[in-house]
Amino acid sequence: MAKFESVDEVHQKRKELSDEYEGKLPEYLENYFDEEENKIRKDEFFRQRHQNKYKYTSEEKGKFIEEQDEKFWEENEFEIVKKKKTVRDEIDLKYEEPLRNEEILEEEVGLSEETKKILIAICEHDLYLFAIRYFAHYLKKPSSKLHTFLYKTIIREFSKSRKKGFKIAVAAPRSNAKTSIVSCIFPLWCIVYNKKNFIILVSDTVGQASDYLSDIKRELEFNALLLRDFPHIIGKGPTWKIDEIITNNHIKVLALGTGSKIRGRKFGVYRPDLLIFDDLENSDMVRSESDREFIRFQWFDKDVIHAGGEEGTCTDMLAVGTILGKDALLSAMIDPAQYPDWKGYKFQAVINFSDSDLWGEWENLYKDRFDENRQETALKFFEEHKEEMLKDTEVLWPEGDPYYGLMINKISNFSSFNSEKQNQPLDPSKILILHEELRFENFVTNPRILEILRNPANPRYGALDPSLGKKAGSGDYSCISTIVRDLKTGLLLVIHIDLKRRKVDDQIEAILKSHARFKYTLFTIETNAFQLVVADNLRKISKRQGLYVPIKEIDNFRDKKLRFESIVPLMKDGTIIFDSNLYNTNQQYRLGIEQITTFTGEGDRHDDAFDAVEMSVRIASERQFKRRTKQNR
Repeated sequence: MAKFESVDEVHQKRKELSDEYEGKLPEYLENYFDEEENKIRKDEFFRQRHQNKYKYTSEEKGKFIEEQDEKFWEENEFEIVKKKKTVRDEIDLKYEEPLRNEEILEEEVGLSEETKKILIAICEHDLYLFAIRYFAHYLKKPSSKLHTFLYKTIIREFSKSRKKGFKIAVAAPRSNAKTSIVSCIFPLWCIVYNKKNFIILVSDTVGQASDYLSDIKRELEFNALLLRDFPHIIGKGPTWKIDEIITNNHIKVLALGTGSKIRGRKFGVYRPDLLIFDDLENSDMVRSESDREFIRFQWFDKDVIHAGGEEGTCTDMLAVGTILGKDALLSAMIDPAQYPDWKGYKFQAVINFSDSDLWGEWENLYKDRFDENRQETALKFFEEHKEEMLKDTEVLWPEGDPYYGLMINKISNFSSFNSEKQNQPLDPSKILILHEELRFENFVTNPRILEILRNPANPRYGALDPSLGKKAGSGDYSCISTIVRDLKTGLLLVIHIDLKRRKVDDQIEAILKSHARFKYTLFTIETNAFQLVVADNLRKISKRQGLYVPIKEIDNFRDKKLRFESIVPLMKDGTIIFDSNLYNTNQQYRLGIEQITTFTGEGDRHDDAFDAVEMSVRIASERQFKRRTKQNR
């Protein structure tokens, strides 16, 4: 089907098909036409905005664009997803759960052959529509952001006028149904629409890749909808082996394991024109330095990358998997500094964590060994406080991988959770300080600690690691840390970590509340770039409210890892002490400790707590204080 040129064309085609369905289109077709109409309206909007903005001054342009944006999004219901792309690429439409195959067949009884051809043609240009029409048995839950991204990215690349193939690497959480799309539905779409000639499926073992191929074979043999719409393709082909098939329309699909020779393979006159890498490595491969070096530097760099044909041919490469280690091949593939010709994307199961302290109470209930029904007790507690505990949380796939189950994974095996669900594997050899190396004391019951905290002569220092958040609940964290310095011993007690996603105004308000509570001797703010605005506004507002926060500005131009390394000895020798009570009961404090004990200095996504604590310690240590050792605690 040709691309629609206007909204009227969409309406006309919608009406024609609607008449065939006796006035009511199936929901998946309604969604398709809605999306096509919105695409056209969106394109028209951007064209008009591009033309009109040159009529204004630079100041008027900004106001015009802002007003037009608000008007457009009010009139068109989309969900906006932040990516490093233009607004055009940030449209993420919601899809409903599809019908089953037998329901689709039943609905389409009596459709004319012409209408069936139109539906087949539509599916050629919409991978999601192809998926829900022919493979509803795979799509038992609504699509996640990852699934929608895969559908749209693949179609976008295939719709381009290309002289070379795409290279895309996607790090995805475990158990998020990526294989169904990438290693089954996508190659089947290529087969039935003759998009490719020679497809290779690669996984960590040839057995695993053969399992993916068996799914393709099963659909080609037994899928009733495919049989009806593509009778000349469906069924066993001339070659039908465990690890290799040739379809009835003369397309070869080969299953290989990691390390197998790919370069130089041919199918008649065709070189491989689609390589799908699905979980290239397993845990044993990633742990072995010799395996890692062979897979990347000998096999992937010298064999796989050169698997395509001559210049001008389109050999597409799509890699999906979970990052099992910092030195894993997939980790390098999504890094533009290491593979600049690849487009890399990383998805995490949890996008926004909860700030609620109730999760600390829930964890204690879940781990209570004296309660034989602790799992049921914890679940009941969650159900009673569900609204507060899920406030501001966001997950990649709510229906398939919900927040509650992810939190169970997190407290059961934090290292596995970071790798398998967050694509942030922990390498103990690269972490600056491990959890067991920190000194914890109970600040509520320890008499020596209480004496320090109750002494009004002991100064209190605070620091803010700010974030430029336009909306609360999105973007980077901001962190306020507070420490008390014991003048007699030199001990530094971390009494407060306030770690949240919030707007700039809310950050200032949080500082004022902390100062009213702790009465800072000195409070420091990082003033690199925009952060200077935070310091200036804090001065004005605190003066207006009569609080007078004593502010010290810091320019953090020194390498972040070196700054953090400077306070690690103070943590290891026990000079810096953390509160075990807050760690067990306060979600923000606990998250701050997790940031500190997972920091490596190699692409860490969140380091806000480490940053704030380091600045607090820095201003507290400008005067001499005693270093503690494990012998003289």
